[in-house]
Amino acid sequence: MIELLTCGLFSHSKDTRRENQDTILPPVFINDGLLMAVADGVGSYDGAQYASQSAIKELPDLVTKGNLQNMTDLFMSLKEGISSLSSENIKFSHAATTLTFCFIDDNGLHIGHVGDCRLYVKDGSRLKQVTKDHTQHQKLLDEKIYSKNELKFLPGKNTLTTAIANAIPLDFQQTFIPHEELLDEYDECCVYLMSDGAHAFWDKRPRFSVNTISNPASFAASLYKRIERNGPVDDHSLIAIRYRVL
Repeated sequence: MIELLTCGLFSHSKDTRRENQDTILPPVFINDGLLMAVADGVGSYDGAQYASQSAIKELPDLVTKGNLQNMTDLFMSLKEGISSLSSENIKFSHAATTLTFCFIDDNGLHIGHVGDCRLYVKDGSRLKQVTKDHTQHQKLLDEKIYSKNELKFLPGKNTLTTAIANAIPLDFQQTFIPHEELLDEYDECCVYLMSDGAHAFWDKRPRFSVNTISNPASFAASLYKRIERNGPVDDHSLIAIRYRVL
């Protein structure tokens, strides 16, 4: 049995005068498990906000129906939902979104991921990134064409290689981590979901005190203060939770 102990979250637009193209799904219990998600509409296309909202709206129903057993069907269903936006408005024919979600049940952590939002888990006094960005820079790293230091001086850091959209080839990451690899001595674990506008600021200085990292509400407040103090570079969203397995 999964018990939610603490939660911290935020979701804000880069500029209060424009729409927030991020959409979040706060933790919700489904099928004896805990589901949460972050979607980031691809801003270069019309309908980005509607695309991220569509993915978040459909996801709980797909998980309820047991589609975690077949992630291909799950992501294809989400893609069909976003593709149907063009029937409402032809301008939305290229609407696209990224999506990172997790479902925590008695077995462990189930992760589905498309794009450049990220999922981290607490690993001692640090955060361990579990998802891999679907970006041009990451592709160059995977193919060993450039080193991480060399890529610092090249464009393409935020250029996506895939997303959930009608006109974009779909690629996704599916990951499962059993609880024995996650839980601390109290049978607890912390999980953090961030859109790229949030993890951009975490990456610059991936450090908080152990107490802050261990408390999702404190983590959310501290990261939000850091973003506001330095000035947002994009829409920014975070969901952080601490849970226990009973």
